[in-house]
Amino acid sequence: MAEAEFDPNNWGGMVAVLSFSPIARDSRVLRQCALLKTMGHRPLVIAYGGAADTIPFALARWPVPQPSTWHRLKTAARQVPSHLGLWAARAGFWVEPRHRWAFGQLMRARPRLVVANDWPALVVAAAFKARTGALVYYDTHEFATLEFDESRWWRFVYKPMVKQLERADIAAADSVSTVGPRLAEALQAQYRLATVPTVVRSIPDSIELPGTVETPWPLRILYHGQVLPDRGLETLIDSIPHWREPHRLTIRGDGQEGYLASLKRRAAAIDRANLVGFEPAVKPDEVMPVAARSADLGVFFQPLDTIQRHFTLPNKIFEYIGAGLAAAVSPGVDLKGVVEGYDVGVVSRDASTMAIADAINGLTRQSVSAFKAKARLAAATLCWEEERAVLRGVLSPLLARAETMFTP
Repeated sequence: MAEAEFDPNNWGGMVAVLSFSPIARDSRVLRQCALLKTMGHRPLVIAYGGAADTIPFALARWPVPQPSTWHRLKTAARQVPSHLGLWAARAGFWVEPRHRWAFGQLMRARPRLVVANDWPALVVAAAFKARTGALVYYDTHEFATLEFDESRWWRFVYKPMVKQLERADIAAADSVSTVGPRLAEALQAQYRLATVPTVVRSIPDSIELPGTVETPWPLRILYHGQVLPDRGLETLIDSIPHWREPHRLTIRGDGQEGYLASLKRRAAAIDRANLVGFEPAVKPDEVMPVAARSADLGVFFQPLDTIQRHFTLPNKIFEYIGAGLAAAVSPGVDLKGVVEGYDVGVVSRDASTMAIADAINGLTRQSVSAFKAKARLAAATLCWEEERAVLRGVLSPLLARAETMFTP
């Protein structure tokens, strides 16, 4: 059941969760909120949301941005001056209306604790803390200063702002967490943090799996998640003519219309084009049940051409495992650690076309069945029911401190 739109006069809570993301599909942020609720708190969520989006928490929403050339040019104009220093980076950041709006929502609500998801939320939360003395918990889902380092445009236009502001404001965080162990170590080294950030992996709730493990042949191969240019989908499609068996690939997820059209054209142009299908994203609570019914092998062959991508540990790998699927992935450090550590699949030698084809060709019906059986075992511990204890361990002392504070 959805709560009414945020009204500061009727809210009565002390924790705000801030995320510049479309909230209805941000499972990590929604899990933070759900845990806070079980701990006796009523979180206020400040995030992007459409008019039809509903969540079971108090929500202050900003319209989901619609990318356009004009929008990108305006953003670039605000961010280019960041080369001049921190003062310029701050000026460019606060010119953005949504950032000022989010700060205004915090000032209206006056929470004692702000959960800031990713670097723009950190900057807003740090400014609120400077004004009120509130506590800040920073959860970074990416290595922000390297997130799109493969793009020369991003490195020139966006990176200076990100680097200046995260470095300046991470000191305001009373606690820091991230999604994977190597990323946590890198953040500590980059910012000389006193302690290694806590690792809270993006792990889904468990689901009830079918009673038997059956593996048809050829395989049903699945990529699910956001359909974006940095996910290695072009190379995955290009590998299909090199597969020895006519396995079927389903790409399930939403993306920009133009990019989806380009992938469909690419698939139509290859030999065995009939082996590729595209499906829209399903609701978050249906992602794993649908995967469990419709696939045998989950894939994620992200290119590893930047340091950030070596640290990637996306929720989809845990969704594949939780759905009882075998996995095939590129050799990112943390990805490889999960897949090989739990013996649930194969790791390609790199993210090239032939490396992907070789990884797929090395599978047999027997090996996939064995990996699926191991995935079922791993799913008992790689689930949010277990992982949320880590997040509870982060939140509990912050909430205890917030309870003793006067309302800022």
